[in-house]
Amino acid sequence: MIAKGIFIALACALIGWTHSAADPIQAVIADLQAARYSKAQAEIEQKLKESPKDARLWTLHGFALTHLNNPKQALLSYRRALEISPDYLPALEGAAELSFKASGPDAVVFIEKILKIRPKDQTSHAMLASLAVKRGDCSAAVKEFESSRPLIDSQIVPLQEYGSCLAKLKRSAEAIPIFDRLAKLQPADERARYNLAVVQSFSGRYQDVIATLAPTEGGSEQDADALDLLAEAYEAVSDTPRAVAALRQAIVTAPDQAHLYVDFADLCLVHNSFQVGIDMVNAGLTRLPKSAALYLARGILYTQMGQYDRSEADFARAEQLDPAMGPGAAARGMAELQRNNLDNAEATIRARLRSNPNEPFLHYLLAETLLKTGAAVGTPRFDEAVKSAQKAIRLQPEFTLARDVLSRLYLQQNKLDEAIEQSRLAFEEDPTDQTALYHYILALRKRNKSEDIPALTRRLVALREQARAKESTERRFLLVEVKPSQAH
Repeated sequence: MIAKGIFIALACALIGWTHSAADPIQAVIADLQAARYSKAQAEIEQKLKESPKDARLWTLHGFALTHLNNPKQALLSYRRALEISPDYLPALEGAAELSFKASGPDAVVFIEKILKIRPKDQTSHAMLASLAVKRGDCSAAVKEFESSRPLIDSQIVPLQEYGSCLAKLKRSAEAIPIFDRLAKLQPADERARYNLAVVQSFSGRYQDVIATLAPTEGGSEQDADALDLLAEAYEAVSDTPRAVAALRQAIVTAPDQAHLYVDFADLCLVHNSFQVGIDMVNAGLTRLPKSAALYLARGILYTQMGQYDRSEADFARAEQLDPAMGPGAAARGMAELQRNNLDNAEATIRARLRSNPNEPFLHYLLAETLLKTGAAVGTPRFDEAVKSAQKAIRLQPEFTLARDVLSRLYLQQNKLDEAIEQSRLAFEEDPTDQTALYHYILALRKRNKSEDIPALTRRLVALREQARAKESTERRFLLVEVKPSQAH
């Protein structure tokens, strides 16, 4: 633990005091050295009655109380010492150690005071780095870790935090030596090898990923995430057969992880093997029939094959299962509002609209809610949904969510020109909007304007690939981080 360094320094400072035979507290220090903490505490408290402004005595009191498992009172004693002598290093070290362990608000203050006295103190820099990690300030953490690297070079948790922060700051190349060191410190830990491969992948060093993760003769069986990452590396170096083999093995290893089937489907997309991808997704759906991600992946494959009725059904099912995914992204505000409890959502939205009749987001939510509750074409509720979406756009013209839902409503009414217009505008406003692009393709197909569909479909696939890559990176980055409790 990093804080032990400061406590050892404090103990050494106390030992140093024994050189003066005439010192009246020599006996107290001898008791502390012999771990007779209760006896030392009593002796110190007696001496404090005689010398209440002796910073050394208050520091020794804090030291004794710490070893008697009374950190709160120990910190108070260190504070009393610092009131008497603000730059008294042993008291600063004791207070810093206790505040650090408790994540106290004054920990940084104490440590920075130590660094003013000893600017190159590696333990203090390492503690500041750890505190910066806890508050989410990776830039500050990396700076402090750099100043304490020799000290933390064999400590798992600080190195893990250092490497993770470098990765978060998109300094993956610098993170590689850190995770390489972690892998060497934990040669039997497959997670450490995987983490190294992740940052190698972030840096585009795919041959290194393969060297790190490729199975060895007699080695332990790889987990699904490692195989998934290995497949990505093989594909990146144009070794598609091994990529396919690795992904198949990943699916066999973890058949209930939807993202593995999705990754296989995306690999099939790249190589125009649409039916192979559909077959694999179908296998996944037999195990995971409520996976929105799988329906979305199959819908994309059907789109590529020109089977729009099937793709439309899959997108609708994906949206029903998870409004926050893919073409169902327009429903995310509503889902956040009432956790998809539509009856409560509608009542809440209407109540808010009475107080805020010109709030575009509320009008959009009402349209989305009415549609989600099954409003049928030609009914008053459906007409109200259309009017609500239209009003949201009048109030806020660059409102892509509202245009997405309005285009869907127009498609259901078979108002194709209006659907095309809303989808086109939404996509122009947000070129990453998969919902708008899908509606655009669907409306053009129904309007028999097929000449634009291939290019738009390629764009849809590219957007899906970008989204998948982002999801994959985020998923893997979460796996880079190891909780301190797991690091031993």
